[in-house]
Amino acid sequence: MLVSTTVIEVGIDVPNASVMVIEHAERFGLSQIHQLRGRVGRGGHASFCVLLYQEPLGEHGEARLRALVESSTVS
Repeated sequence: MLVSTTVIEVGIDVPNASVMVIEHAERFGLSQIHQLRGRVGRGGHASFCVLLYQEPLGEHGEARLRALVESSTVS
């Protein structure tokens, strides 16, 4: 298990990492979440990025999370 701040979004490469959990995902911008979720799935294993959020979601937070869900591919 690796616990980190958002500093992980730049320069960390752990190829076998297959699961990432982002707490309070509604607080991050689209670019930041995209960079964070890019840290998993670099190896040959299936990978997952779980976004946790705190309700009630504000209008902007909901829009950002919805855009991520709609642009994600699941295979």
